Amino acid sequence: MRIAITARNTELTPALREYVEKKLERIEKYLSEPIDVKVVLMVEKFRQRAEFNVSAPGVNLNAEEESQDLYASVDVAIDKLEEQARRYKEKVQQKARDEERAWVKMEVLDSEVEDDSGPKIIRTKRFAIKPMSVEEAAMQLDISDSTFLVFLNAATERVNVIYRRKDGNFGLIEPEF
Repeated sequence: MRIAITARNTELTPALREYVEKKLERIEKYLSEPIDVKVVLMVEKFRQRAEFNVSAPGVNLNAEEESQDLYASVDVAIDKLEEQARRYKEKVQQKARDEERAWVKMEVLDSEVEDDSGPKIIRTKRFAIKPMSVEEAAMQLDISDSTFLVFLNAATERVNVIYRRKDGNFGLIEPEF
């Protein structure tokens, strides 16, 4: 926390500086770093005033108080700042909870849609497509344990699928464009 304290018409004693810094530690737990604080302490005849401006990522807080005692003005102004910071933190946490609920609700809705749609794609498999003739593809499929083979037909230069039929023969799928 970076604190800049300015005193007007009064002397900034080490005790007063320490008092203000110690009191400002109360708001540190509510805000994320970096926190910049500007404090102005003023004395005008019988009025003693404390002004605080706090800047943190996403929030600016301001508080001022005037009384007959500078320490009392600091106390009341810090109380106001702490309340503002607490409300800000609660607001951020509530927003995070609402976003989380929205994601959960969206996931539930998505799963309900998937259940009603029928079959789902469980697994995706990728094949390297090699150029070969239909006879070569039949020999490759005969050697392997697979039920089908995807290949690039050398004669037509199109993707074809050759598959093993239940009767032991092969079937060929050729796309039409």
